[in-house]
Amino acid sequence: MRLLHALGHIHIRNTLFACLTLLSTAGLLGCAPQNHTTPTTHSEQELSIVASTPIIADLVHGVAPHAKIHSLIPKGQDPHSFEPSMAQLRDIAHANIAFSNGLLLESSALTQHIDANLKDNAPHIALGSESVPFGARPIPLVENIALATIWLGLRVDGQASPDSTVRFEATRASGPGDMAAFTTGTFGEPHPWIATRNGIDSDDHIELPTNAHTHMSWGFTQPGTYTLDLRADLLSPEGHTPLGNATLTFCVGTDPHTLGRSILDSGHVDLSAHLDGGLTLHSDEKGELNPEHIVIAVPDTTTTQIPHNKWRFLADPGDQVRILAQAVLGTHVHGEIDPHMWHDVTNAIAYTETIADQLCRIDPAHAHEYRTHAAQRKGELHTLDRWIRHVITSIPEAKRSLVTAHDSFGYYGRAYGLKIGGFVAPNPTLEPSAFQIANLARLLKNSAAAGVFVEAHSRSHLGELSALAQTAGKSVCVLYSDTLSAEVPTYRALMEFNTRSIKSCLDPESLPAWPLSEEDSLPSLSQGHP
Repeated sequence: MRLLHALGHIHIRNTLFACLTLLSTAGLLGCAPQNHTTPTTHSEQELSIVASTPIIADLVHGVAPHAKIHSLIPKGQDPHSFEPSMAQLRDIAHANIAFSNGLLLESSALTQHIDANLKDNAPHIALGSESVPFGARPIPLVENIALATIWLGLRVDGQASPDSTVRFEATRASGPGDMAAFTTGTFGEPHPWIATRNGIDSDDHIELPTNAHTHMSWGFTQPGTYTLDLRADLLSPEGHTPLGNATLTFCVGTDPHTLGRSILDSGHVDLSAHLDGGLTLHSDEKGELNPEHIVIAVPDTTTTQIPHNKWRFLADPGDQVRILAQAVLGTHVHGEIDPHMWHDVTNAIAYTETIADQLCRIDPAHAHEYRTHAAQRKGELHTLDRWIRHVITSIPEAKRSLVTAHDSFGYYGRAYGLKIGGFVAPNPTLEPSAFQIANLARLLKNSAAAGVFVEAHSRSHLGELSALAQTAGKSVCVLYSDTLSAEVPTYRALMEFNTRSIKSCLDPESLPAWPLSEEDSLPSLSQGHP
């Protein structure tokens, strides 16, 4: 009998997340001066502020519209690599306060210049971290789009005697190719538990202790729809107790919407055997689900190549397969925070509150004006947030997928219900491999979305993405990410432009987005994230 003991979990730890959590528990402070800042009295017109980027400068302007605000990075410039001039260093030296995004958005040289040239009593506020107590929500960068998928494991719900186990046994499988469920050890050694390449028999099973769960990897050799029938039994000294049967349905490399079921394509989900009877899919986000009503999406971005003979239970060396990787195989995400927080308007609202709080600390004589301006700007941003939610909701769900040159829109996707379907490379400075290009080509071919997106001020990977879009018959559309321009001179204009572009590009058959000015006449949506 093969017994798989409960696997330990590898928890992703991130020092920055821990720090942000501490900040969030500190509570919202009033306008009492901080230890490192001596409050001074200014007229608002005399207050001198430096902001790292045009987007940050515009958010500061919403709170202090009469202050002298200098954006260190000009419009249209890349904040990741910009270094300031001597004139900009003088602006820093004369500033009463500096605002940057932080989270490694700005170049280290720019951050060092700000810290080195500010007055001793002038604070430098990194909004990405300082806004967390005001409700901002950071997310980690995705290291590999192939891992931004569902984590599918097995679970036993309930506690029996220590010498009892639950046996999950495959009874039938169907699909256009072979499939396998397997685990990998510390050094990447695969261990198959269920494999259809040689047919289904009594060896295709796995046992778990009660009240335990394990992560599995799932491999598929061809695109199409697969089903796997599983039976669960409680094995105890008293005998075998049937717990139930379930059929898992996988949509591999094709559009899962065509099956007319609820789609699971992200998050942590386990096939759960309940000791009181029944098998369900347990989702950390959605609770208990009936497997008969669910399709598990396996996108083309999971495509990889069989490396050597130890994987012959699934395919031959050199063959391409699609793998839903187990969560404990390495880390699911990179250990850094995505700095593009402003693409979720609720984060921009938290930035606005942070800016107001900091300005009333250094200039308490004008705190009332800062709070008044901030309240007005927050009202405008709430309307903008509501409008974006309405517009994106009007796009058919199957088409709500962003494919971009590189990954800058994770916050927008999370906040407004868009799936980041893929990107050419995770970083604009990295060249995509031939394999990444091939995966993205498959994704574009199978996607119901009508367009792909390039960033207005970045030529990075434009050629690769345009060529792939042309081959797949997709439109190439424009988004703004890190900066402003004559076309989008304000933060609100940037978010409005991007939303209109997404609506028109992904849903060209429908009317374009309605004017933002009409939003207040529409029913209100929940301010929470979908």
